[in-house]
Amino acid sequence: MKLENTCVVPVPRQKLWDYLIVIPNVAQCLPGVEEVLAVDERNYTGAIQVKVGIVKLRLRGKIAVEFIDNERYEACLAVQAADQKISGLVQGKMTLRLSEVSERETRLSVATDLNLLGKIGEFGHGLIKKKGDQMMADFEATIVAKVGGEPQPLRS
Repeated sequence: MKLENTCVVPVPRQKLWDYLIVIPNVAQCLPGVEEVLAVDERNYTGAIQVKVGIVKLRLRGKIAVEFIDNERYEACLAVQAADQKISGLVQGKMTLRLSEVSERETRLSVATDLNLLGKIGEFGHGLIKKKGDQMMADFEATIVAKVGGEPQPLRS
């Protein structure tokens, strides 16, 4: 399942980039994150609690930095997490890209590619997509709040 989200953040690109490449910063912007602990500079463990429909999941897993490209303002994180209660697994990649709109505005694009396995995979894709879109909107709003300003509508 692929999710794509874009917003314009009213801060310079470098300021936003400096915030986003600190992985605990990115993780703490996702709603429901309970903890993120560094294993080393490219690998982390963590836990997130998410409610999908009437089911409450508590996923524990790993986050790995696949790459950070400081010249292209692009980063990719791989995530693998499991819920022990319902025997489910979530695997995915989140790619963050920044592009300059103006000196004081930056377009943040987040592409997420998810695989849902086990009982989690039995949830309807419409329900999962709706929850994913909601989480990404919250993620973007939190980033805007952390680095300053108000989210801006996209320009054509």
